Amino acid sequence: MSVVLYYHSRFGIARGALYLNGQPHYYDEGLEIDPSCARVGVRSVARLSGRAGGVNFLTLADGVEAVLDLPQNIKAPALGAAVEVEIIAEARRDKRARANFIKLSEGEPRRITPPMSVKAALLRHAPDARLVEGDDAADYLDAAETEALSPSGPMSNGGYLSIEPTRALIACDVDAGAADTIAASPKQWARQCNERAIFEVARRLRLSNLAGLVVVDLIGRRHDADIIRGLAQTAFGDEAARLIIAPVTKFGTLEFIRPWGAAPLRDLAYDEAGRLRPDRAARLLLRQAAEAGRHDGGRLLTIRAPSVVIDAVRDYIKGSLDPLTARLKLERDDAAPMAGKIV
Repeated sequence: MSVVLYYHSRFGIARGALYLNGQPHYYDEGLEIDPSCARVGVRSVARLSGRAGGVNFLTLADGVEAVLDLPQNIKAPALGAAVEVEIIAEARRDKRARANFIKLSEGEPRRITPPMSVKAALLRHAPDARLVEGDDAADYLDAAETEALSPSGPMSNGGYLSIEPTRALIACDVDAGAADTIAASPKQWARQCNERAIFEVARRLRLSNLAGLVVVDLIGRRHDADIIRGLAQTAFGDEAARLIIAPVTKFGTLEFIRPWGAAPLRDLAYDEAGRLRPDRAARLLLRQAAEAGRHDGGRLLTIRAPSVVIDAVRDYIKGSLDPLTARLKLERDDAAPMAGKIV
């Protein structure tokens, strides 16, 4: 199996994509070393700050609020108690981060696990991956990012897979495609498309960080439930043990629950109205400035954007030793679109 990690970092901002056999399976971007206490897997001591209707709320060491999952046999600690927790699901849109209770603790809120780089986090999935960095990684990173943001698309060897996140579930639809692509018979082609789609659903959900209740509308209605279930378990690999897979329905749908973990890239990039978030806009502008800096002959580059975006850009480049920093001029223009521009 060919496993390659494509990685790029500049201005303290990194992005990486892990490719298996030529296809992206994982993508991440953000601060090169993220100090947040609300990332998946981070252990910290937090303060129990509230309770409502049996739901316990935490304040993490960096001020972020989270929901505490308590085992049924554990009595809820008193408000203000220090508790050691591990983040099991990151915040997404209108949902707080979720944390597992580990034990009661003492002292002030603090992070326990050291911050991990984007590179190290991705390498946990494939420690022996071949590393490709810098400008040589750009095209692969762009392709992975595009698919992570828009997971619907054609499948290799034919067929089309649509993946549509809703508030209630992730709806996946398998389409056989044009009739002239049918290789042997309609039934054989449909079976092949369904098998490809199950593996593609697993890959694209991982890439986009989509989870929750997943409903896959397969082609046709009469399926061998054992084969479909076995394919799903194989497709998700080590993750399969965490899935709850329901029997294939008489309507030809495969349904399963994939626990939430990392926040979807789309939730981090856009708000509920589909508007670009300022932090994401700042990263994209710095990426554009870096590309322009390769071809501009050393001239001053002006980043023109709304104030909230300029503030985010300034936070990223503050203290940066990148040689391009001295050539960047930041210009506030609250009438400009959120995406801003380089002039």
